[in-house]
Amino acid sequence: MPTSVGASAPPESSPEPRHDDDHDWFTRLGNAVLTTDSRQRRTLGLLLLAALVTATVVALLVYATAIGVAQARHIGWLAGFFGIFMVGFYATIRSGLNRRFSDPTLALPQVMSAQSLIATGYAMTGPVHGATVIMLSLVMVFGMFSLRPAALRVASLFTVAVMGAVMYWCVRHQPEHYPARLELFNFALTAVVMIAISQLSGQLMDMRTRVKTQKIALEQALTHIKEMAARDELTGLPNRRRMMNLLQEHATRHARGGPRFYVCIIDLDHFKSINDSFGHAAGDAVLRAFANQAQQVLRNTDMIGRWGGEEFLLLLPETPPGEPTLGVARLRDTLAVMPASPSLPDLRVRFSAGFARYEDGEPIDQAIERADRALYAAKSAGRNRSVVL
Repeated sequence: MPTSVGASAPPESSPEPRHDDDHDWFTRLGNAVLTTDSRQRRTLGLLLLAALVTATVVALLVYATAIGVAQARHIGWLAGFFGIFMVGFYATIRSGLNRRFSDPTLALPQVMSAQSLIATGYAMTGPVHGATVIMLSLVMVFGMFSLRPAALRVASLFTVAVMGAVMYWCVRHQPEHYPARLELFNFALTAVVMIAISQLSGQLMDMRTRVKTQKIALEQALTHIKEMAARDELTGLPNRRRMMNLLQEHATRHARGGPRFYVCIIDLDHFKSINDSFGHAAGDAVLRAFANQAQQVLRNTDMIGRWGGEEFLLLLPETPPGEPTLGVARLRDTLAVMPASPSLPDLRVRFSAGFARYEDGEPIDQAIERADRALYAAKSAGRNRSVVL
C-alpha cells in the first residue's frame, strides 16, 4: 500500500552502542603510550608500574607533611625529582634511544636512581624515616626480574654505600631524629637485606635458566616426536599418514585455483625374491637406496613417501620444469644402470608404476584407487613399466 503524502515516518531506532569502537580506542591509546613493539611495551610496562609505586610513596610523604613529621618544601623537591626521573626514563624508552645501550631496559640506572631518591627521602622524613627502608627492598625486588645477578650485586653495593653515607650525614646533622645506635641497626638491616636479595637473584636466575633449558629440550623433543610421527623410520621419507595429508592439502589448493597433480604408486618388482635370496637386511638396504635415488632424480616440487612394504606413493604437481611423469621415467633409467645397494653391486632395481591424474572435486581415495588400478595393469603387462589411467 503506497504511503500517503504528509504521513509521519516511523521513528528511527537509536543506534546501539559500539563496543568495538571503545575497544579500538583503548587499543590506540595503549599503542600510543606503550608503542606496538613487544619488547618496548614490556620495558615501558615495568616503568609505569614503578611509577605507580612511586606515586603511592609520594602520596604517603604528602601525608607525612600533613601530620607534621616532614617539611612540605623537602617533600615537594623530592616529588619533583621523582617526576623528572620517571619522565626522563619514559621519554628515553618511548623514543627508542634506549636501544643504543647494551641493556635497552635501562634497569640498572633506573634502580640506582630510585635508590638515590629513596635515600634522599630517608634524610627528609625525620621521625618516620625507618619506613623508607622498605622501599629500598621493593626497588630491588623489581630489579630481580630485570637485572642479571652481577648487575644486581652492583646495585646492592651501591644501595648499601649510599645509605651508609646518608645515615652518617643524618647522625651528624639530625641526631635528635637519627640516633647513632638506631642508624647502626638500620644500616646493618639494609646491608643484610641487600645481600640476601643478591643471593636470591642468583638462585632465581639459575631457576630461570633451568626452566628455559627444559623448555628448549621439550620443544626439541616435541619436534622430534612430530618428525617421527610423519616419517618412515627405515627410509626417512614421509609416511603414509603424512602423504595422505599432503594429498588432501594439494586437492584443497587445486580447488582454490592451484595446479593439478598426478598421484603415482610405485611397486618394486620382485622385491620378495630379494628378501628370500639375500635376507631382509639386504631388502632394507635396497629400499633405502631407492628412496635416496628417487629424491635425487625427481623434481624439487615432487614428493615421495613410503606407502607400505615395497610400495611408494608420489605426488607430482603439474608445474614446471618438465612433465610430472618424466621424473619417474628418469628414475627408471637411472636405476637400470646403478647397483641396487652397495652390498648388492650386480643387482638392479626395477619397478612398476601406476599414474592417476587428479580430477576436479574427486575424493583423494578415488584418485589413489585409480593409481592402484594403473599399477596393477602395469604389473599384468609384464612389470618394469608405467601405466596412466
